[in-house]
Amino acid sequence: MKTWLKLVGSQKAPLTEAPWHGSYTEERIGFRKASRPSIQAGDHLFLYAPGGSRRIFALAEALGHPEIDPNYNQNEHGSCRWQLSVRYIMNLPVASGILIDDILCGERDLTLSVRQASHVALLAGESRLAYSKLQEKCSA
Repeated sequence: MKTWLKLVGSQKAPLTEAPWHGSYTEERIGFRKASRPSIQAGDHLFLYAPGGSRRIFALAEALGHPEIDPNYNQNEHGSCRWQLSVRYIMNLPVASGILIDDILCGERDLTLSVRQASHVALLAGESRLAYSKLQEKCSA
C-alpha cells in the first residue's frame, strides 16, 4: 500500500467556493492527465486543497483502480479523464484541515512537489505526520 497526497480543486475552482463551499464528500476523485494514475486499490490518499487554503482535509482509501470517465469532455473546465472511487477514513471541512507545511519533515519541499503533479507519493515521515495531525484535528 502506498500513501499519496492528492490535490482536489484548483486555483480557478477552489473547494472553498461553490459548489463545495469548503466541504468535499465526493465518492469519486478525478485525475485530468492522459496517462493512467498509478494509484492502486487499497492505497491511501490525503486530500489537499491547493490555492489560498493550502490544507490537507481528508484521508481516503482507494476502493479500486482508476477508471476512464465516460463523461470526460476536454472542452469543459475541471472535467477529468480518470475517476477513482474512494471511502473516507477521516474528512474535515477544508478550513479545519492541517496546513501542508505541518507535514514537512526535512527530506524534501513537498510544496514544490505539488506544483508539478496532481498527486504525489508521500514519504513515510510525511505520511505519519499527516495521519497524526489530521487525527488530532478530527478528535478535537
